[in-house]
Amino acid sequence: MIVCPIWIYIFLISAVCSSSHNHNNIGGTLVHGWEFVYDLFEENFEEQRDLGASIAIYHQGKLVVDLWGGWFDRSFTKPYDNNTLQLVFSTTKGLVAIAAALCVEKGLLDYSELVTKYWPEYGQNGKENTTVADILSHRAGLPVDSSSPEQMLNWTAMIHSLEQQQPLWPPGTAHSYHALTYGWLAGELIRRVDPKKRTVGQFIQDEIANRIDIEFYVGLPSEEEYRVSPLTLGLEALQTMNESIQYFYYFYNDPRLHQAEVPAANGITNARSLAKLYASLIMDLDDGRQKRLLNETILKQATKSNTPKDELDFITNASLSFGMGFMLLDQIVTFFKSEIFGHPGKSFQNNFSFICFLDYNLGAGGSMGFAIPSKNLSFAYVMNQLDLDPVADSYPRVRTILEKIATKISDDY
Repeated sequence: MIVCPIWIYIFLISAVCSSSHNHNNIGGTLVHGWEFVYDLFEENFEEQRDLGASIAIYHQGKLVVDLWGGWFDRSFTKPYDNNTLQLVFSTTKGLVAIAAALCVEKGLLDYSELVTKYWPEYGQNGKENTTVADILSHRAGLPVDSSSPEQMLNWTAMIHSLEQQQPLWPPGTAHSYHALTYGWLAGELIRRVDPKKRTVGQFIQDEIANRIDIEFYVGLPSEEEYRVSPLTLGLEALQTMNESIQYFYYFYNDPRLHQAEVPAANGITNARSLAKLYASLIMDLDDGRQKRLLNETILKQATKSNTPKDELDFITNASLSFGMGFMLLDQIVTFFKSEIFGHPGKSFQNNFSFICFLDYNLGAGGSMGFAIPSKNLSFAYVMNQLDLDPVADSYPRVRTILEKIATKISDDY
C-alpha cells in the first residue's frame, strides 16, 4: 500500500474548501487513497442528513482522514469548523470504559471483585454481590433512575440515590442498557480507587486527554462553551417534536449540563480526538513516538464479551453484546468481518425519568467511535443534527462510508 504524505493533500483540500462552490464549508486533510470519504461526507450535507459534522479515521497509526463541514447552528452564519466541539451522548461510555481499564492496569481495580470492596455503601437492598464487571457490562440491575434533571447535575445526590436503589434483577443474572446510570456507577468506582480522589472528569483529563493530546471533556470548562455546537434535529422533527423531545432538546443544550459530570451521556469532543482515542488503544501512533494507552492484556480483558450468547436485553429484548464498558459491534457492523469495539451515541427520550429512547441501532443520535484491532483502524463521526429514527439500519450517514472503508482495506491487503 502506498500512502502519500498528508501535507500534500492539505493544499488540495484547502483549495477545494476555499472555492466559492464549497457551500458545505468542508475543510480538513486526506491521505491519498482516502478521497472517497470526502465525497461521501459531502453527500450527507447534500442529502440534509447532517447540518454540521466531523469525521476522522486512523489507519496503521496515521491520521488518514480529518474532515469537518456544514454549519455550527441553524442560523447558517457560522461554519462548523476545526475549532468546533460536540456533545456525543453515549459515545462517552467508551471513554469511561477506558478510564476504568486504566485503573485495572494500575492495579487499583479488578473487574472480578465485588463493588463493595471499593465502595462499601453500595452493598444495600440486594446489591451486595454486584461485581465491577456487572456495572461495566450493564448487568447491575439499575438501568433506570427517576431522579429529576436538577438532581442529575449533582454527583453526590446521584450516588446516594443509586446506593439506596433496589436492582430490577439479581445483579449478574441479566443485562439491560444502563443509559445514564452506567456513568455514575462506573465513575464513582473510578473516583473511589483513584489515590488522588479526582472526579471522573478530572481523572479523564489528566490520565487520558492530556496524555494523548486530545480534547474530550466530561465536565466542560466554562470558557470552552462558545465552541460547542448546539444539538438540533432535522427540520421535520423540529416541526413535530412533542413535549418530551422538546425537553430533551433544551436540556442537552444547557451549559449547566455541559459543565456537570454525567459520564454516560455528556462527553464533549470532536471526531479527530475520538478517532485518536481509539487508535491509541490498539497501536503506537506518530511513528511510535506516542505509545499505546493500554497494554494488550488489559485491552483484551476490557473487550471480551460479558454478555452470554443469545441473552436479550431484560427490558427491550434487543440483542447487544458488552465488554467492560465497550459495546462489541462486530455483529452490527458486519462488513469488516472482524472484532470491533467502541460505542455509538444513543438518544434519550425524557418523561422526567429519562427512560432510554429505545433505538439500539447505530443511527441513534449519530455519533460513534470504534476500533478494529485486526485492521489497525479507528473511526469517529460526530454531528449536531440528531437522528431519532428508530427504524433498523437507519444510519445512512455512515453506512456507505464504512462499507467503502472495508472494501479499501481488503483491497490494500
